[in-house]
Amino acid sequence: MLGIKLALILFLSREVLSKRERDPEIRPGYYQGDILNRGIKFRNGIGNKIYHWPNATVHYVIQPNVFDEAHLAKIFEAMADIMSKSCVVFKLATKNELPFALNITGNNDGCNAMALGFRTSLNGINLEPYPIDQGCFRMGSILHEFLHALGFEHQHVAQNRDEYIRIEWENIDKEYFVNFVNEDKTTTWHGFGEPYDYDSVMHYVPLAFSRNGEPTIVALKEGNHRMGQRFEMSKTDIRKLNKMYKCHGHV
Repeated sequence: MLGIKLALILFLSREVLSKRERDPEIRPGYYQGDILNRGIKFRNGIGNKIYHWPNATVHYVIQPNVFDEAHLAKIFEAMADIMSKSCVVFKLATKNELPFALNITGNNDGCNAMALGFRTSLNGINLEPYPIDQGCFRMGSILHEFLHALGFEHQHVAQNRDEYIRIEWENIDKEYFVNFVNEDKTTTWHGFGEPYDYDSVMHYVPLAFSRNGEPTIVALKEGNHRMGQRFEMSKTDIRKLNKMYKCHGHV
């Protein structure tokens, strides 16, 4: 009986560990791993102003009774980082602003955004309450989801990506091919005059959606040693954000 109990404990421990080791930004069932509503393809940055937050102001509300003080402090630190490096402002939503507010939740698995950019509804990001500096509560992961909400897609789908990376399709399950396709030529896309950025906090990790443990993204040029980093916005991320929101004096 003791042996059976021990085996069960080990099995459950492996299950919990396995769940925690998954990249929380790369989940099956989400477009590109962390976007709930696919919508229009924008190929990195939304150029259409109707999807920019009015007056560069993000009114937000945080789901109660989910985050402890340390998690809240990390969320506010990410907001402060964006505000210190751009003209974008985060403000707690009033009752009248709630219908259009960014809902910051933590009750679902992983870290993901409901949609890209400002919407008349569907404004929201989810940050699963991992331990601080792990999973969704790495600073770069919080910034990553905020940048989705502000209007940025992943870097690896920029239309000039084939000059900088090679997609290893044989290492990706066919059901996830859609997360790597960038052949859409019909909609407005915008790199805001900035070069491809391996260092972007919006770049996929090299093993994203790998079916066999082999790389799905291979860099073709130098300067790629931090590809997929989740520490901070890169200098290019910051310039793009300021160009998108026309932040005079910040670019």
